Amino acid sequence: MTSQLTGTAAYPSTLEAFTPAAAKSPARAALTSRLPSLDGWRGLSILAVLGSHTKDVVGFPMENMTFFNHAFDGHLGVRFFFVISGFLITWLMLMEEKRDGAVNLKRFYLRRAVRILPVYLMFLGVVAALQFFTPFHQSLAGWLGNLTFTTNYLHTTHVSDHLWSLAVEEQFYILWPVAFVFFRPQMELRKCFAIVAVMLSAAIMGRFILTQTDDSSRLLQRVFHQWSFFNNADSLAVGCLAAILLGRGPQRFTAILQNSVAPVIIIGAGLIVLPIALHYLPLPAAMESVAWFLEVCCGRSLQSIGFALLMVQSVLLAGWGVYKILNFRPLAQIGVLSYSLYIWQQVFCTHPDAFGLQNVWWMSYPMWLVPVIAAACLSYYGLERPLLQLRHRFR
Repeated sequence: MTSQLTGTAAYPSTLEAFTPAAAKSPARAALTSRLPSLDGWRGLSILAVLGSHTKDVVGFPMENMTFFNHAFDGHLGVRFFFVISGFLITWLMLMEEKRDGAVNLKRFYLRRAVRILPVYLMFLGVVAALQFFTPFHQSLAGWLGNLTFTTNYLHTTHVSDHLWSLAVEEQFYILWPVAFVFFRPQMELRKCFAIVAVMLSAAIMGRFILTQTDDSSRLLQRVFHQWSFFNNADSLAVGCLAAILLGRGPQRFTAILQNSVAPVIIIGAGLIVLPIALHYLPLPAAMESVAWFLEVCCGRSLQSIGFALLMVQSVLLAGWGVYKILNFRPLAQIGVLSYSLYIWQQVFCTHPDAFGLQNVWWMSYPMWLVPVIAAACLSYYGLERPLLQLRHRFR
């Protein structure tokens, strides 16, 4: 099973003060030094991925397969991470533009490098050591993909195939900040909507084209396959739009999210559930083609839009009802660790015989999570957190 988490877990939430709409009650959180709820969403997303990967671990009881299939959707967790990524990167650039009058691309890329590369390169060093000291082998193409952030296009092993999502992220970093600086979609909502519409259309049509091609259409399959940038850019674009609407959009946008709580939750949750429901619900024959198109071609886009609505609302209403759970400290702490959890978990959910091992306890169900958590804590507190101050210097 192809791995499913993205590097969006890596993004910080520390922002400059910015309040698009006045809070009218204690439940409505002002957007001050740190956006609330986002670490909670990260925590839920990484739990979805870990639960999904648990099915690959040695000793997983097959009688639990149905429950895990329904309870843990790793693909959906990835979608959430992409939306969060687009949202936070855009929000950070909005804050920098507001503070300094412009976005410094050099500082932007330095911050991303300091955030992503140390842990990423440490992981690749461990993979290299495994290849040198154990029977594990990764092809030259796999290494090329890992080292150039093109794993989403080049085949690799189970140990590092989760890096496809970081590849999508890096490709996003190349395009969006440059567009933000030179085309300035944040200054005109119509321009921003047009860019997002193009990305949504490209992703939807790409999925449609992919379903209509066979093995002879190698180029189309390479461009639009499941892990490609084009197939995932819509989720990133939706997050970008959400940040611009929150920061530069009309006040009625935030007013609707704050004052129409239940309808927004119903619509957002409905968009997330709709593609899943279409897969299982018996429908009249006349509706099958439309349902198929909505599920297969539009499903990812609909889920991204639904999640974006809930995400922004949870930022504005962090102290309200169910959104309080997102700010529950243990869940938020899982979100803080999510990038490290993402990076290191793949080693331990690989079959032990890939490294010449028998069925060891620390690569077996359910104890495999113990070394994953230990490695994540060592990675975060020993490498990520000490570099936070260096990253702040580039702001």
